[in-house]
Amino acid sequence: MRMPIELVKHLGEHAQRMQEFVSEDYSGLNDKERSELASEARNISAWAAGAIAPMPIPFADIWTITPVQMFMVRAIGNIYGYKIDKKTIKEVFAVVGGGIVGQQVCLALFKIGLPGAGGFGGAAFVWVWTHGMGHAAERYFQSGMKATKEQVEEARKNGMELAKQEQELQKDDV
Repeated sequence: MRMPIELVKHLGEHAQRMQEFVSEDYSGLNDKERSELASEARNISAWAAGAIAPMPIPFADIWTITPVQMFMVRAIGNIYGYKIDKKTIKEVFAVVGGGIVGQQVCLALFKIGLPGAGGFGGAAFVWVWTHGMGHAAERYFQSGMKATKEQVEEARKNGMELAKQEQELQKDDV
C-alpha cells in the first residue's frame, strides 16, 4: 500500500513538531500552556497513528503505531519537565499504554475480519486509543509520575471517551 505524497509530507511536518516537543525546554510554562502543548502532541500522534493503521498486515502495527505512541508519551513527559530517554520510555509506556497487547489484537481482528475496510475501522480505533494514552500520559506526568494505576487507567478511559465524542462531532460536520 503506497501512501499519498501529501500525507507523507504532512506527517513529516508533524514529525518535526513532535521532535521539538522532545527536545525543547518547557520549564517556564504554566499548567495551562503545558496542557495545550500536550493536547497538540496528542492530536499529532493520534492522526499519525490513524494514518498508519490501514496498513493491511495484521500485527505489523506494533512496529509502526507503537513507536508513534511511545514518542508521544516521551514528548508529553518532556512538556511536563521529565527528560525520558529511550530506555526509560519503555517502562513509562508500560504504565500508560493501557493494554498494548489488547490494542494489537483488536487491530488484527479488524484487519482479518474486514480486509480492506477493517484498516479504516482500525484507524478510528487507533485514533481514539492514542488520544486515551495521551491523556493517561498527561495525568501521569502532571502527578509527578506518582499517579496510581487506577488514576492512569481512568484518565485513559476518559480520554478515549472524549476522542469518541470528537469523532461523532466530526461525522456530523461531514
